Amino acid sequence: MNMAQSKNIGLCPDCGEEVRFKKLPFVGQLMTCRRCSAQLEVMRKSPIELRLATDAWEEEVDFEEFDSPRPNQRSNRKDRW
Repeated sequence: MNMAQSKNIGLCPDCGEEVRFKKLPFVGQLMTCRRCSAQLEVMRKSPIELRLATDAWEEEVDFEEFDSPRPNQRSNRKDRW
């Protein structure tokens, strides 16, 4: 394997399989692992660092927003009906 090819390979954080890219990926690019079918996201281009795409989604969601009602919402849903 030459140097150009090795730059386009990352490791799946779920199963450890090599994930190969035809060309240098971009940060945020999504890829599916051939071995375990995990959705992966490119976090860094050089060296290629991958993480599970579901982890990225969970970090962006503010779950507290769903736990507490908004100030102008009623706390009892029965009052709406």
